[in-house]
Amino acid sequence: MKQVLALICQTYEWCLIGLIVAVIAYYYISWRNAVSYWKDRHICGPKPIPIFGNLLSLSLKPRPLLELEWYKKYGKIYGSGKPRLAVADPALIKQILVKDFNAFRNRSLSPGQDGLNLTRARDNNWKRVRAIVSPTFTSGKMRKMYALISHCCEDFLNTLDNNVSNGVNEVELKQLMGAYTMDVIASCAFATKINSYADPNNPFTTNALNFINVSNRTGRLLLPSFIVNTNLYQRVVSTGITEKKFFADLSRSLIRKRRNHNEKHNDFLQLLMDVERPDEDIREASDANEAHHVNEGKDEIKANAEAFSRVLEKKLTEDEILGQCFIFFIGGYGSVSMTLSFCTYELALNPSLQDRLYEETKEAFNEKGEMDYELLSRLPFIDALLSETLRHYSPALRLEREAMEDVVLGNTGVKIEKGVIVDIPIYAIHHDPDHFPDPFTFSPDRFMPDNRDHIQPYTFYSNQAQLYYYPIMK
Repeated sequence: MKQVLALICQTYEWCLIGLIVAVIAYYYISWRNAVSYWKDRHICGPKPIPIFGNLLSLSLKPRPLLELEWYKKYGKIYGSGKPRLAVADPALIKQILVKDFNAFRNRSLSPGQDGLNLTRARDNNWKRVRAIVSPTFTSGKMRKMYALISHCCEDFLNTLDNNVSNGVNEVELKQLMGAYTMDVIASCAFATKINSYADPNNPFTTNALNFINVSNRTGRLLLPSFIVNTNLYQRVVSTGITEKKFFADLSRSLIRKRRNHNEKHNDFLQLLMDVERPDEDIREASDANEAHHVNEGKDEIKANAEAFSRVLEKKLTEDEILGQCFIFFIGGYGSVSMTLSFCTYELALNPSLQDRLYEETKEAFNEKGEMDYELLSRLPFIDALLSETLRHYSPALRLEREAMEDVVLGNTGVKIEKGVIVDIPIYAIHHDPDHFPDPFTFSPDRFMPDNRDHIQPYTFYSNQAQLYYYPIMK
């Protein structure tokens, strides 16, 4: 018996040693390939550190500042990673996103990701889902959810009033705006009324926050994909499966209830259930009020028409509906709550901006204390204020595309080979003084109607929704 146990122990030890050797070998080979890849192509960039690659640098310095440092040091084209190529020249960005869109139609997809939502769907599957979902994002459709947002805003203001009545004179801004954003998403995407201020332990809220915390973990980034993507790792380490199942079950139950009882609601879920791909242009005249920052000239419109030609399907499957609802939540919570927090912070630092915002909005409210949706979309200063917040505190650090074929970038002579990931460093572009003078000064006047035409195309990326849903930006 002792000999058997000893043999088992020895086998276990050798297996463990073999695993450690395999992991070290994997990292070494990956590092060697990453170092030599761009060096052989005479493209500069940060040199990966053995085992850790560039992840160690990211852990020692805030990522926005590190990417800005790389941008300043290596220029508007530099290589890093697995390989990855950062491209920051506006003309080349247009080539990637518009002229050669078909060659850069995909984001990278890690094993285990379902690819059902717009941010991870690929090839013809993305084209079909994108073409069907587009009609849900016209201003007319968004207007239907305006009342839901107004109700959430009332709860938000009531919470602030209660805080003042109870002598509270300081609030945790990130937590407060996170609760408001959570309420809006629950109402607009899942037709679920919650009160994150009074009930932070609501199952919707706890599952949402748990999933976000899982998504933000960096530990899995340090492990090779052949370990991370195993079923054993998925079972041992929380990867958000339980939380995703909660939202999938919630959405399915809402869909069944509505179909069985013929119920209709003015929310995103209902829009996806009812949406049917039209054969004509789905843009509305009022869209211009909300999309003036979108780069959409003749080239973009032409590329958009070509990208979605020959799409015959009209409806989404139930799984695809769930995927869009889930990404609506994931893509919206962090970016919206962060933008609101930073915008409020800048208003607190700049009383003159508060005064301008007050003067613009006080005349827009009717006798009931309500503001018309159309009027709100045409207020120039509030638009400029939010645009400058999105520039100065960009929610998305970079935009990612995968090359599906070999492409030469303009007349640079740089060849992007199939499989290379192209990164567009949004934060660095937003803080380039050549594009935005004195970029670290918060100045909404950059985006006022008299000035915004001076902003060079493909130097401002206003929000997550634009990156996912507007024509060409995917």
